Amino acid sequence: MNSTRDVSAKGVLFHDPAGMAALKREATDDPSKALLPVARQFESLYLQMMLKSMRAAVPESDLFSDEGGKAYRDMFDNQLAVNLAEKGGIGLAEVMVKQLTPAPKSAETQALQLSLRQPAVVSPAATGPQDR
Repeated sequence: MNSTRDVSAKGVLFHDPAGMAALKREATDDPSKALLPVARQFESLYLQMMLKSMRAAVPESDLFSDEGGKAYRDMFDNQLAVNLAEKGGIGLAEVMVKQLTPAPKSAETQALQLSLRQPAVVSPAATGPQDR
């Protein structure tokens, strides 16, 4: 059995400690390569919270009101969230990757950033006369 695991492979399980450890190693080795899988994990957590809120908003029936049924429903929702995120989900992961990936800087952008870092110079004439 191969101990290394492709963290971007399909078939990711909700409760997979080995996959999480592999993702941590990949993020340490090459953060830019691990950005999309980490963003998908975040989107999966977001979808889990959304599904949980949606379930809480619907009145419960007596059919699945026992604790065992709730546990299986929660596991189903958690795996559903992971599968949705892996298939593209609501697009949150892609937006996060786009936002967190540094864009190539033009000369104009670099000049603007440098000018924003320098402290503003206030002339005494601009502030008005001062009493001493």
